[in-house]
Amino acid sequence: MGAQPNYRRFTEVFVALAEQYRKLPTEEPLTSLPSWAPAHRLIQSAESLDQYALQHLQEALARSDEKLAPLRDPLALNLGEHRWLSTDREESYSDWLAWVLQGSAGAADILPLFGFNDEATIEKLTALKHKVKREVAGEHGRTDIEVWFGKEGGLLLIEVKTQPPGRDLRSQLGRYERWAGGQRADWKHLVYLGPETPTEDIRPFSSTPWETLCRRLRQHANRLKESDLMCAAAVLIFCGAVEENVLGISASPQRFRAQASFDYLQSWQGGI
Repeated sequence: MGAQPNYRRFTEVFVALAEQYRKLPTEEPLTSLPSWAPAHRLIQSAESLDQYALQHLQEALARSDEKLAPLRDPLALNLGEHRWLSTDREESYSDWLAWVLQGSAGAADILPLFGFNDEATIEKLTALKHKVKREVAGEHGRTDIEVWFGKEGGLLLIEVKTQPPGRDLRSQLGRYERWAGGQRADWKHLVYLGPETPTEDIRPFSSTPWETLCRRLRQHANRLKESDLMCAAAVLIFCGAVEENVLGISASPQRFRAQASFDYLQSWQGGI
């Protein structure tokens, strides 16, 4: 599909057309307004391309089913209708992610999910038993997810958001940075997990977008199915919930969203 026109750019055209209308003088006669005929032609073209993308999306879903067999692609479950998993229930996703991390074998499985790949550190922490804590209250606030490796061997702190961050993100992360600085641990890694990478500097936190995490979790589940099919299924269902409710990815996408869903499935399949 790479050689096909990118119909998502039509949105830019519609925005530009709307801007032209706003700039017209209020006393301008109605007959002088631009014709909608070009816009109608654009919409017709976009709808044709959307149908084309839908066909390729179904092919991509079939490839995922084949890769994940005997499991299936979680997008087939239509988790977007699950009230408990609606986007405003942020704690639900934190709870489920914490459960997935607690059930992991250790640092070698957990840390690469969040972009940390230093082999020496991972090898050292893998020898330590890990423990996951949720919503620990303190003077600097309530942490979302803490992953401890050994008593003082290492700390992975994850701040979870399912909506774009507000203006107070830097202040909020600063409180957790100070909290982490006071913890006794030989190694520390701070992660911001959200629907998009923040535009502002959030160091020492690193950013892991949900889309990136879900791609890595899909690859993790694909490996895990060989030894623990039930756990792999649970991980995939979690991915499906995030993909549908947070990322807007779907096996039956809304109008003009088929290309985005196809691109996403292609991206994770390329990592296998």
